Amino acid sequence: MNLKPIQKQVIEANETIFLIGPAGTGKTTTLQHRLLHLLRNGEPAYTILVLIAEATHESKWLNTIHNSGLGPYANLKITTYNQMALEMVQLFWPLVARPAGFISPYRPPTILGYDLAQILMWRIVSKMIEAGTFATLRSRPQEIVTQLLDILNGAALNRMTPEQAIERQKLTWAGEPEQIRHLDDAYLAITSFRKFCLENSLLDLSLVISVFDRQLVEHPEFHRYFKERYRHLLVDNIEEGTAAAQNFVQKLMGSTVSAAIAYDEGGGYKRFMAADPNAAIKFRKLSRHVFEFHQSFVASEPLQHLANLVENQLMVGRKLPTAQAEKAILGIVNGRYRREMVTNLTPILHELIHKKGYHPSDIAIITPYLDGALRYTLIQSLREANLPNHLTRRRSSPRDEPRVRAWLTWLALAHPDWGIKPSPYDIAEALTLSIHGMDPVRAALTTQALYDKEIPRLLPTETAPEFIRERIGNTLLTLVDELREWLETHGNVTEFDRFLHALFTYLLSQPRFQPEPDIVGAAVCRWLVDTATRVRQAAPALGFKTPAEIGHIFIESIYQGLVSARPPELGAPPDPEGIMVTTMYNFLLSERVVKIQVWLETAATGWWDLLKRPLSNAFVLAQSWEGNKWTMEDDFKIRNELLVNIIRGLTSRCEEGIILATSDLDRRGLRQEGRLWQALQPVIRHHTQAH
Repeated sequence: MNLKPIQKQVIEANETIFLIGPAGTGKTTTLQHRLLHLLRNGEPAYTILVLIAEATHESKWLNTIHNSGLGPYANLKITTYNQMALEMVQLFWPLVARPAGFISPYRPPTILGYDLAQILMWRIVSKMIEAGTFATLRSRPQEIVTQLLDILNGAALNRMTPEQAIERQKLTWAGEPEQIRHLDDAYLAITSFRKFCLENSLLDLSLVISVFDRQLVEHPEFHRYFKERYRHLLVDNIEEGTAAAQNFVQKLMGSTVSAAIAYDEGGGYKRFMAADPNAAIKFRKLSRHVFEFHQSFVASEPLQHLANLVENQLMVGRKLPTAQAEKAILGIVNGRYRREMVTNLTPILHELIHKKGYHPSDIAIITPYLDGALRYTLIQSLREANLPNHLTRRRSSPRDEPRVRAWLTWLALAHPDWGIKPSPYDIAEALTLSIHGMDPVRAALTTQALYDKEIPRLLPTETAPEFIRERIGNTLLTLVDELREWLETHGNVTEFDRFLHALFTYLLSQPRFQPEPDIVGAAVCRWLVDTATRVRQAAPALGFKTPAEIGHIFIESIYQGLVSARPPELGAPPDPEGIMVTTMYNFLLSERVVKIQVWLETAATGWWDLLKRPLSNAFVLAQSWEGNKWTMEDDFKIRNELLVNIIRGLTSRCEEGIILATSDLDRRGLRQEGRLWQALQPVIRHHTQAH
């Protein structure tokens, strides 16, 4: 690979090094070649630490090593800050457990992933809601749970205590006084959560980070370990780092032979998750050598001008060059409704691939949000056009997947002592998805005739009236009976992960129930079994003692909207070489570069909107926050800044051009004309007139 002179200088430099520049200017590539330089010069891989912003970036670093021919390096440490914090806290647990406040430091910790943390918080919050707490807060229970965890995690990542985080939000709140009471209620909830964790040796993300940051990073024994272990530090995307991560890097810089840190100008896409790009710029002053990267290896001048246009429109006083912006627009796709937009887009994608020679992996469809209806419409349209694709998601609510609801319905029906009574609609939906040929009408009739919702249970099919049995048919009724008998027989299985595995493997996946392989069902089953296993194994530490308690909370938490950081893969197996379908933040954090981007729903307000989180404002928790009250002006300013950074980031990761695709009406039937669409009007008008 031909490296630029500035890249060669960085690769061979010593001591502390700071790389700064926009995305696509070669900083990550330079760090990777610096790693190869260290290895070629005899530095043991064991002594090198690489900190990355996302776990998914690890493969790119490993590929660089594999392609170099240097051989395998199993001792090389490539990790995220959060993952390293977890590993170190587990390793040094006897050293930190008692000082951190754990009641039984001799007890090994139980790790609470995000799903388990939600279950514990839901247990606390549900009792508070029953008592009338949060009654006037216009948020669903699951949103309250998520925001409370955000407060805890945001506090730890910003090097605050939960008390300080709540106090900061009170001091910066400029709205209705009633919100202060909600923050007081939030403090009671997170205090109860933290107390339970300390009493039962539970480690959620907030405790992992706070123990690592406050106990380990400051401990002389830990410093001795790190100084003996690591001699060279490489940090990519420091702008995505939190205050705690930046503190760790700063402390480590003083004890390593060299440290190279890369900063993306205009980055900080994880500010919702406590990233603090404004504070990260301090490493420029802390480093002995600073290298500025300007030349883009990716974006053409028209794409840079397109980003300039959006910045000029949104940021007062900016007058960046925009003369070539219109050349970056490859096409505009319209539709009155979202389905029409997708229908009109598909032939254009088909032509790009089958007539113009683009590979599917050259294209990314990027949208501000991907709700269930849009996801289904888009994926179905791509499949019908025989266009390979793969969907990437960071989080999802599994209850939105019908088969998740269906398998949980059978789990509840097999265990009536758990106290969950599926509705007739749930039973009918589950029958439709479980038995091939059972259409919704027959499923509704079957449910009406055979479901006793008071017990709850399915009745033998011979109890159904003759005219209903004739309408449903003997073949389907035989399968309903087999399902009923199987549920009754296996209702004594208390390990419900085993029950779910057996339900799908030995019954619902059989040809008599599903003649064709049920790929979606298999993916859902695997996710449910994995999640159920984690819940069952952690149940004693969470305070759930009986199988009924465990099963009830498992089902109830998913019904309430538990958010999974590891959502099940739905539909046909994703094709990694297919068209990428993703949200804007997913794409930006993936570090993916494509030739053509489709900005789906360009007129939607989602490009500019902020999530409504009345209990947790990530921006005021940042250490770099210098404001007093969070005002409407602050809100407006941050929205514009984020949108400018998003567009700058997207165009920096695009080689040829953008297709704008939008619908006149959103999913609620309201007319769309968001800030991005307004900012792009000069090129939209010019493109429309020219064509």
